[in-house]
Amino acid sequence: MERISRTTEMEDCLQRTSSTSEEGMRRTYKRDPAHRIFVNRNLRMEKIKFFGFDMDYTLAVYKSPDLEIKTFDMVVERMISIGYPEDLRLFKYKPLFPVRGLWFDHLYGNLLKVDGFGNILFGVHGFRFMKPSEIEDLYPNKFLHLSENRVYVLNTLFNLPETYLVACLVDYFDNSPRYVSTQEKTGVKSGELFMSYRSIFQDIRSAVDWVH
Repeated sequence: MERISRTTEMEDCLQRTSSTSEEGMRRTYKRDPAHRIFVNRNLRMEKIKFFGFDMDYTLAVYKSPDLEIKTFDMVVERMISIGYPEDLRLFKYKPLFPVRGLWFDHLYGNLLKVDGFGNILFGVHGFRFMKPSEIEDLYPNKFLHLSENRVYVLNTLFNLPETYLVACLVDYFDNSPRYVSTQEKTGVKSGELFMSYRSIFQDIRSAVDWVH
């Protein structure tokens, strides 16, 4: 009887411990489904030798818009140093204009907001919002295929300063009395000098890379 009693007490103790542990685990690891991580394949963690972390805007938190303003000003100085007009210094970064995820069309110099299927929701040329009829003329069915030769996706927070600078330069050259838009709408001319929107954007990209 004594052994049975002792065994029963141990079982009760183990059961209570197990229940408490399970309850603790549920309390510790239970998360709202929206905050859970789901995987679609097995991963053997013991085979992973190194773990890497993306510091930018994750482990490292930057001051915004201070960082964007500083980056913008430095890129502008770089553009002037490679031959762009001194007037660029008049540009001041406006954090409310650029948004992440815009497409830049190298051919026509437009910033485009596109859905997941390539359908154009709206377009901006410089600081001018394009009319639906204008978008239809340049992009049949308001669709643009994502191609590296035609489109650059400005999808990170680091792209915000150059997104705004693209708009600044397109607006500047389109409205400058020293330049006229080409008939093909692919750039501007001043005498024999032709500047395509593609080449302007390439200069901006090079300047951004130089600054970083």
